[in-house]
Amino acid sequence: MDWKLNTWSLNKKLPKEKGIKNIGTVIGFSESEVTIPGFSDFIYSSRSLTHCENAELFFCNQACNCSSPNAEDVLAAEPTFNLYVYTAVYAIAHALHNALQCGSGRCNRNITVYPHIVPTLPCSPECRTGYAKKYNGIHKCCFDCEMCPIGTYVNSTGYITCINCKETEWSAAGSTSCNLRVVEYIPFTDSGAILIMVGASALVGLTLAMSVLFAINYNTPVVRSAGGPMCFLILGCLSLCSLSIFFYFGKPTISFCILRFLPFILFYTVCLACFVVRSFQIVSSSLHISSVYSELMQ
Repeated sequence: MDWKLNTWSLNKKLPKEKGIKNIGTVIGFSESEVTIPGFSDFIYSSRSLTHCENAELFFCNQACNCSSPNAEDVLAAEPTFNLYVYTAVYAIAHALHNALQCGSGRCNRNITVYPHIVPTLPCSPECRTGYAKKYNGIHKCCFDCEMCPIGTYVNSTGYITCINCKETEWSAAGSTSCNLRVVEYIPFTDSGAILIMVGASALVGLTLAMSVLFAINYNTPVVRSAGGPMCFLILGCLSLCSLSIFFYFGKPTISFCILRFLPFILFYTVCLACFVVRSFQIVSSSLHISSVYSELMQ
């Protein structure tokens, strides 16, 4: 049998009870222990007082040194109820602080505080939509309101985290909902697209004209020295590279995305390779001519 305990799991006497190990599995849940700043000093100072104004009182406070309990007993008390006592006292003290208009170490003593108005004072106002709570300390009523960043939203109050939008959605900061993303592309009828396509067409026409001119004068020394057949390969690659520009416009598709890059990368690489080979041929020819000329001079 399994047992679930709340704050009793922090009780120091419970594990020492006879036969406690035979009851089965025990799962304990407890609130986190909180260190109250200055609490130990306050307990020791209050217990060190020797003057009691009213010995007939049956309870102790900071103005009366009673016989029980001592400071060590108070500090070593079971933590099973400390948090609730501290939270209740903190809430009442905070409410009194606001009701008496306390500030800069002073309070307005002319204000009459009635018991029914103290517990109703909230610690933090509720967050607006588009804002999420960020708690300050352990008190659930004390929090800051943080605006949800870009790409998140909150459509109601009380949320402690912002909700992420889907990949196909977007939102501005402090939004209460997400919006569908709009796909924008440059159509073929755009003025800029038309200008670029006209320039690309002119380049293709120019390379084709040069190819025809080289074909007509193929057997001339000028065409031979320029590279001969390699010239047609270079001009053809330049023309095919220019064709990839036409696939950058219109509604994008998978085939369009492939044709944007593949022709340019392939044919431009071939074109550069031809330039390298032709440059190497020219350098080699120059060195050969220089060596022949040196032999003739000798």
